[in-house]
Amino acid sequence: MKKKGLLVSVFTNATLIGEEHVRLFQKYPPRDIEVTAYGVTQETYERVTRTAGSYAAFMNGLSLLLQNGIQVRLKAMALRSNVHEIPEIARFCREKTKDYFRLDPFLHLRYDRNVRRNEEIRSERLSPEEIAELERNDPERLEALRKACGTWTAPVTPTHWCNHLFHCGAGNGSFSISYDGVFRLCPSLWHPDCVYDLKRGNLKEAWQTFIPQVREMKSNSTEFLDKCHACSIVNLCMWCPANAHLETGAMNATVGYFCRVAHARTGLWGKTLEPSGPVEQGV
Repeated sequence: MKKKGLLVSVFTNATLIGEEHVRLFQKYPPRDIEVTAYGVTQETYERVTRTAGSYAAFMNGLSLLLQNGIQVRLKAMALRSNVHEIPEIARFCREKTKDYFRLDPFLHLRYDRNVRRNEEIRSERLSPEEIAELERNDPERLEALRKACGTWTAPVTPTHWCNHLFHCGAGNGSFSISYDGVFRLCPSLWHPDCVYDLKRGNLKEAWQTFIPQVREMKSNSTEFLDKCHACSIVNLCMWCPANAHLETGAMNATVGYFCRVAHARTGLWGKTLEPSGPVEQGV
């Protein structure tokens, strides 16, 4: 893909990184290599992965990259199993990362809708109040969130009533291709109407024809249009069509957990922002 002029990003936990990968990255440097750190102690790391030896493999893979001059970006998921170690994880990552450390407090549900595994994922999620407190106590994270989201919060305007589902950047300048050749506008978008099998088509058609078709999708759900789509603090929320589909099976559904996160975040900058509607309940 790099030879075709595409900018390639690599997402990895580094546990399988070996010398052959280092040589490949040196020959064809990706735009980004993002490495996820689940913990900075063996106990915490392997509590998350549930795999003995994974911490040593992570440290070895990361060391191989860094020692060979491969620039990486480090990120972490904030989970019930590692939340006690988040300050240490942040320090570890910021010492080694290329130019930023990213903390993600949101665990996606599984695209295969496995009930048992999804319950495990929900049990690892932090509460909205814990997420807001975590962000409040991390000045770099708080400032990044303010720049990305805080200044966007605004009263409802007529443009909010456009009923297109996609107002994010999915498919505008990037896309995702899975190991089996499935093309998606973003890594989280698994709705069957929003995936394209490259084995039965080609990248040009996916980019020039399929993406515009997906981004033209609309919703006529009154509940959705009156609540999430018109909410003045939706930028503080985790809602998007892809996430809504993973949570509920519908791309235009409201999600109570996302709503409560947005409301918990409204006081992060020393003032309470006025949302446009009631707090959605439920998971």
